[in-house]
Amino acid sequence: MLLAGALVVVLLMAAGLWWVLRPGEDPETAACPYPVVSGVTSARPSGDNRATIAAPSSGAVTVTETGFTQITNQGEVSIGAVVENTSSQVAYQTRGIFGAFEADGSYALGEAERFNYFFEIPIIRPGERAVIGTYAFLDRASFNRTGNWIHVAQASLQLVQTQWISAADTGTFPAIIARLNTEKPPLAQDGRVTIYLAADSDVCRKLGSRGMGIVFRDAGGAVVGGSYYPVRDPEFCASGGFTATAQVFDSKLPDADLARTDLSAYCDLTPSSDLPPGPTQPVN
Repeated sequence: MLLAGALVVVLLMAAGLWWVLRPGEDPETAACPYPVVSGVTSARPSGDNRATIAAPSSGAVTVTETGFTQITNQGEVSIGAVVENTSSQVAYQTRGIFGAFEADGSYALGEAERFNYFFEIPIIRPGERAVIGTYAFLDRASFNRTGNWIHVAQASLQLVQTQWISAADTGTFPAIIARLNTEKPPLAQDGRVTIYLAADSDVCRKLGSRGMGIVFRDAGGAVVGGSYYPVRDPEFCASGGFTATAQVFDSKLPDADLARTDLSAYCDLTPSSDLPPGPTQPVN
C-alpha cells in the first residue's frame, strides 16, 4: 500500500513538472520552439530602386532574375522572378508585386486586378534564394477598344517591404529546400502543366503553408515565366520532408524546359489567411 502511494506521488509530481514546462501544448513543443520573431526591423526600398532592400548591417534582399512570356492571343503573361538574400539576417515576410508594361512604360495589366499579383515570401535565410511567379491578365479594356491585346515589353517584380530578423535569432529559422521530385518529372498535357515538388526540412514541427512558388527557365537557364500555387495539402510544410503537386492551368510556355523548373515552398508560422488580396493583404 505504501509503495502504491509513493508511486502515485511520483506520477503526480511528473505530471506537474510537465504542466509547468508545457502548459496546454504537446510534449514536444518546449524542446521545439517556433522561429523567434523579436527585435524585427521593417524596411522598404530606398529611392527609385524597387529591386533591392538593404539589411541593417550589410547585404540586402534583391531581385536577381526576372523573365516573362506573353501568351499569344490569350491576354495573359507569365512572369517569374528570383529573390536572393545576401545579408547575414533572415528576410522575413518579404513582399513584392508583379507588373507588366508597354514599351512607353504604360501599365499593361488590368487595373482592377493589380493586387492579384501581390505576394509575400515568408522566409529567406542568409545566402538563400526564393522563386516566385504569377500568371497575369492583360488590360481587357484596351482589348475591347482596339481588338488587339497590349504588347508587353517589360515585366518585373517590385519589392515593397521586408522585415529583418535580429541576427541573434537567425538560427531559430528552419532550412527548407524544395526541388523537383526526381520520381515524378513535370508533365505537360491536357492543357495544363503539372509540377511535382519534394522538400527537405529541418523544422522540428509543422509550419503553416503559404503556397508554392514556381519559376520556368529555357534550355539556356534564363527565366521565361512563373506561377504560384496555393497548396492545401495538410502535410505541406511538415517536419522532416514533404511532397506536393501543383497544376498550372495553362499550356506549357513555348520556351520552357520543364526539367529546369525552380521551386520554393513557402512555410510560415501561420498558414495563408485566404483573405482577398488588397493594398495590405497579399495573395498568399
